[in-house]
Amino acid sequence: MTERKLFLRGLLVLMFLVGLAVPILAEEAQGRIATVNPEKNQVVLTESLKNWTFLLSKDGRVLLNDQESRLSELRPGDNATVTFTRQGEQLRASSVRAVRK
Repeated sequence: MTERKLFLRGLLVLMFLVGLAVPILAEEAQGRIATVNPEKNQVVLTESLKNWTFLLSKDGRVLLNDQESRLSELRPGDNATVTFTRQGEQLRASSVRAVRK
């Protein structure tokens, strides 16, 4: 096998392994929305006795009752699941899925 083929095969394996690791890095938090600040792209979730403050990523998605939505449409008391990653002390939300009854 030529060096180029070996390199491409190794690169393909590396890309596959990185692709497997990315979903593992994301975490989820569930609770009720305490506050929403659309100007700061911020949502605070209450989970048991703990408040979590999330910053919605620029490409983050917001769903309300399974419909595309905006952060400004969420209300305190909505049940929500936030998918996020940690960047230092900051929690970056990639999606906020809320349910209002």
